[in-house]
Amino acid sequence: MTGYEKLVEAVAQAIHASRSHGSQEWDSVPDFIRQTYRDYATAGLSVVYDVLSNPSSEMIDAANRARPAVTSRTIQAAIEASPLNPNHKA
Repeated sequence: MTGYEKLVEAVAQAIHASRSHGSQEWDSVPDFIRQTYRDYATAGLSVVYDVLSNPSSEMIDAANRARPAVTSRTIQAAIEASPLNPNHKA
């Protein structure tokens, strides 16, 4: 399982836990329902990836204030190398 797949699974489980309020264990959920949660997770992570990989001016300014050597490309490279990137093979 890739880092991205692990992240999708973790988010899917978190969505399930928040909706079920702990009333049903993940392993007892039918696979077709677990897949629905995975689809929700994939959609949500896609939005997060897009936001982070295209940093706004405010994000870049905040990064520069925190560490002046950080650039938008540095931020983008970090996001591309992270498990948020569905194409990352780690």
